[in-house]
Amino acid sequence: MERTGGELVIEAFRAAGVDTAFGIVSVHNVPIFDAMAREPGVRLVPTRTEHGAAGMADGYARATGKLAAVITSTGGGAANAAGSLLEAFSASSPVIHVTGQVEQAFVTTDRGFLHGAKDQLNMLDRVGKASLRAMRTEDIPATMRQAIVLAQQGRPGPVSVEIPIDQQYRSIDAEVIEPIGPPAPRPPDPGGIQLAADLISRARRPLIWSGGGTIAAGGAEELRQLAERIGAGVLTSAAGRGVLPEDHPLCIGFFPVDALLTDLYAQCDLFLAIGTRLRGNETRNWQLELPSPRVQIDIEPDLLGRNYPVDVGIAGDARLALAALLETVPAASDADWLRLIAEKRRAVRARARATLGPYERILDDLRATLPRDAIVVRDVTVPATTWGSRLLEIYAPRSVLHPASYAIGMGVSLSIGAAIGQPDREVALIAGDGGFVTAIGELATAVQERARLRVILFNDGGYGILRGLQDAHFDGRRFGVDLVMPDFVRTAESFGCWSGQVRSAAEMGPLLKEAQQHAGPAVIEVDMAAVGPMANPFIPSARLVPGR
Repeated sequence: MERTGGELVIEAFRAAGVDTAFGIVSVHNVPIFDAMAREPGVRLVPTRTEHGAAGMADGYARATGKLAAVITSTGGGAANAAGSLLEAFSASSPVIHVTGQVEQAFVTTDRGFLHGAKDQLNMLDRVGKASLRAMRTEDIPATMRQAIVLAQQGRPGPVSVEIPIDQQYRSIDAEVIEPIGPPAPRPPDPGGIQLAADLISRARRPLIWSGGGTIAAGGAEELRQLAERIGAGVLTSAAGRGVLPEDHPLCIGFFPVDALLTDLYAQCDLFLAIGTRLRGNETRNWQLELPSPRVQIDIEPDLLGRNYPVDVGIAGDARLALAALLETVPAASDADWLRLIAEKRRAVRARARATLGPYERILDDLRATLPRDAIVVRDVTVPATTWGSRLLEIYAPRSVLHPASYAIGMGVSLSIGAAIGQPDREVALIAGDGGFVTAIGELATAVQERARLRVILFNDGGYGILRGLQDAHFDGRRFGVDLVMPDFVRTAESFGCWSGQVRSAAEMGPLLKEAQQHAGPAVIEVDMAAVGPMANPFIPSARLVPGR
């Protein structure tokens, strides 16, 4: 059967179960878009930037757990997507990125062909999990299959495929692309499971630290059962929030470096890390003293013991490993330990709340007004970092997204992608003005797609986190942090969004309820100068590793 290269790309998407693709049409990818227009099965979300397209694919993948697709042009188009691909890699998101390339005869010649780029394949390889090139139309089915498997295999991540434009137009007689299912999960080593089970069975004061890998494996229910069976307190990474409902009595949550937990760590007699790398920003760059003995479960063998030495390392799928432990580990719990977990759970929240000032009312009204199953996306901003990442409770997996690379502005496209992927759930974005303006054009995409998105935009007139850093550590010398901002209410309305402004904490609840009456996106600006300051807002350390 004769098919063009563009048609083979869309056929590969369908074979992998991809039903939505994000991107921008270009002279170097138009055959792919034309095939999408002519053949059913893959919906196009036309975005305003390639950066936004890749970010939306990332958000779609995180919110749904499904493989997501993004299509860009070569050269500047692919380069525009690079930052969002790096974000998707940091978050371990399964994303397939297809980009155009100059004509086959001119690939790697650096002769100035339209939209040509120096060593584009290597650039994409550096920001993602892998990059591949289908140099001929005949190579497209096998290359797409390889990329789709790689994107979902082991630790997921974005994989890019380059296809020269003449090979997208060219027709060949090719076999129908067979279904491309996700790779089978990696079973854990039985010997490691037995060693871990022996340690767990002897423990009376265990702690679990669970990350995004547990959620990616679909292991939330198994983790809950294990925690309840052995009486373990559960800490989470930022990506692991929601693996256990944060109103569950065993869920301490995303408070791992709080000094109030020092004696909890000191009394712990078993530390179980599941699906987490124990990242630097979540452990004071590995200065945090974690209890021993330590058991770590991760899909990637080379991550075992990389950041902290472990007594038992288990390479394998987190859900399968937890299920295997449940078959072996007996029920046991220590009443004094459970009381200490409950005490620390209350204490860390109470101390964090005491820093919020008027924003405590905003926090409570947000949680009371948003549905329990709402997806919360937090960008890098003072309110999101101070309380959105810890105190705004999350109750289910895949219900919270954040920039894993900690780059500002990523939340905009992540939230739109999440809203498109989960159209029946409400999505709330906690953003700051500095990050929001970097991606404000994508409001047009949100309106176009009628995304069920509520943007809570905290306006402090610039880069608040960096302003706090300069005030605290550079004698108050502010440079490059105070910025001119637009009238956000009028700007949002010009895009077609419903919009309103909060000037006192009491106004948040009623305005959010009003916003929820609108089917499409809404923007609520919070004037932080009018609402007032937080008592103790988040300020980053002047040095990333204390004492160095």
